[in-house]
Amino acid sequence: MGATNCPETPRQKMIQMMYLVYTAMLALNVSANILDAFVVVDDTLVTSTNISASQNNKDYAWFTQQKTLLGAKVEEADKKAQQLRKETDAMVKYIEKMRNDLIFAVDGDSLVEKTVDGKKVKVSKAVADIKKKDNFDIPTDYMINKGNAKKLKAEIKKYKANILKLAKKEDQKHLEEAMGLNVDAKYLSNDKKEQDWETHNFDHIIAAASVTLLNKMIGEVKNAESNMLTYLKASISADDFKFDNVTGRSIPKSQMVFSGDSYEADIIVAAYDSKSTPEVWYKMGADTLTEEGLGGATKLEGENGLVKLKIGTSGTGEQKFAGVIKILDPSGQPKYYGFKDKYTVLTPSATIAADKMNVLYAGIANPVSVSGPVAPDKLSVSFPGCNASSTGGGKFNVTVPASMIGKTVTATVAAKVGESTKTMGSTTFRVKKVPDPRGVLGAGIRGGKRSKAELLANPMLRATMGDDFVYDLKWSVNSYRVIIINKGIEEPAIVCQGAALSEKAKSAIQKASSNASIYFSDIKVSSEAGSRTLDEFSVRIR
Repeated sequence: MGATNCPETPRQKMIQMMYLVYTAMLALNVSANILDAFVVVDDTLVTSTNISASQNNKDYAWFTQQKTLLGAKVEEADKKAQQLRKETDAMVKYIEKMRNDLIFAVDGDSLVEKTVDGKKVKVSKAVADIKKKDNFDIPTDYMINKGNAKKLKAEIKKYKANILKLAKKEDQKHLEEAMGLNVDAKYLSNDKKEQDWETHNFDHIIAAASVTLLNKMIGEVKNAESNMLTYLKASISADDFKFDNVTGRSIPKSQMVFSGDSYEADIIVAAYDSKSTPEVWYKMGADTLTEEGLGGATKLEGENGLVKLKIGTSGTGEQKFAGVIKILDPSGQPKYYGFKDKYTVLTPSATIAADKMNVLYAGIANPVSVSGPVAPDKLSVSFPGCNASSTGGGKFNVTVPASMIGKTVTATVAAKVGESTKTMGSTTFRVKKVPDPRGVLGAGIRGGKRSKAELLANPMLRATMGDDFVYDLKWSVNSYRVIIINKGIEEPAIVCQGAALSEKAKSAIQKASSNASIYFSDIKVSSEAGSRTLDEFSVRIR
C-alpha cells in the first residue's frame, strides 16, 4: 500500500497553490496590499486545515465503528490510528505554541478579544490581528537567532519518523513522499547560494509571512495524518484475498497504433501475494477457457506470486488465446478467473524505394510488393483504373491500360485491423509505354562484318529488351524482310514468316559475295505490351 492509495486531494492542491502565491509575494517589496494578501492566504489556510481536521475526525470515528463490528480484525489498525492521533495532536500543539510565542514576541501579546456565540472571549491572534505584520527583525531573532526554527525542524522529522513506523517498511518510502513536510531539501537563495530549510523559510521574513508559514505547516501535518489514515483504512479487509504486493499495470486495447490514431489502455492497480503463486493454464486459438476444459491447455510455472506468459511465434497474422487462473480464497477454496487476448505476428521487413523511379509500364503485368505493420494477408491495394491481382505474400501484379500512358496513377494501401480497415498510405506512379525492343540475329548479331558460316549458324531473328529493362517480357517475331545488296545491286526482298530465316533467305546469304550488305527490316513483333515494328539493322559479309 503506497502513495497510489493517498492521492493528492483538491484541498491539498489548493494549499500548495496558496503557498506558491505566498512565496512569490516574498520577492516583492512589502506593501499594505501584500500584507492584506497574507491575511487572505492565512484565513484560507486555517479554513482548509479545519476542513481536513473534520474529515480526519470522521475517519477516526470509522475505526471505532469498524472495531465494534469486526472486533479483533480491526484492533491492530485501530491501535495504530490512535497512536497516529496522539502524535499528530502533539505536533499541532507544538507548532501552535510556537506560532503564538512568535506573535507575542512581535506584538507583546498573542490573544485578541472576539465575540463567539454572543460571548466575548480571547482567542489566538490570526495574521489579520497582528499589529506589526511587516516586522522582520523580531521573527528572525525568534526563529533563527534563538534556534526555534532548528527545533521545529527536529520536531517535524521526529513526527514523520514516528508516524511512518505505523506502516509496513516497504510502504514507508511512498508514504513519506506523499505526506510532504520535507525539511531536508536543499534550497537556493536569490544569489544562488545554498541554504538550509531554516534560513530559507525564516531568515528576514516578515511576521505576517512567518505566521502564515507556520499555519501552512499545521495544514501539512493534518494532510500527513489524512494520508496515514487512508493507508490504515485500506489495511483492513473483510473477506478479501490477502495481497502483500501492489503494482500498476497498463492493459492496451490494441497492440498496434497507427499515426493519427490514439493509444488507449486501461490503467489498473494489480495486487498479488508473493507467498502464494497461482496456477495458470492457457490454450492458443481459444476464445474462452474454464476449469472444465483444461485438457490440451498449457500450464505455466511461476514464482513469488507472479506467472509470466511467453508464447513462441511461427507464421504471421492475428493470433488469439484464452486462459484461466486458479487461486485459493481466504477459506482455502479454489477460485477460477478467465482471461483472453490476441496479438498480431509480423514478419521483420523493410521497403526501400527510389522516389523518382515509381514507374508502371502500360499493357504488361507490373510486379508490386506492399508491406506494412501488419501481416501481408491483412493488406489490400487499390490502383484506380488498373487491374491489380494478388499473388500472395504482399505481392501484386498490376496491369495498366494503354489509355493511361503519360498519366499518373495513385495507389492506396489499406490494412485490416480487427473489424476495421485503416488506410496506411499512398504512392503515385507514372505510367509509361514499354520501350521498343531491338532486333538481333541469333545470339546477338547486330551490325559489323560477319562470316557466312556465323550468320547461317544463327538462323533466328529475336527481339530483346535493353539491359536496363528488368521486366521478364518476351517478344515474338511475326515477320521481317531480308534485303541483300550484292556488288552494289539490291536483290529482291525476301519475306520471312516467323523468327527463322527461310530457306530462300539462307540460300541468298550463301550466294552473297564478300562485302555484301544484308538488311533486316520491317520487323514485326508482338507481346503482351502490344505489336511493334522495329528499326532495321544490317550486317556485312566478311
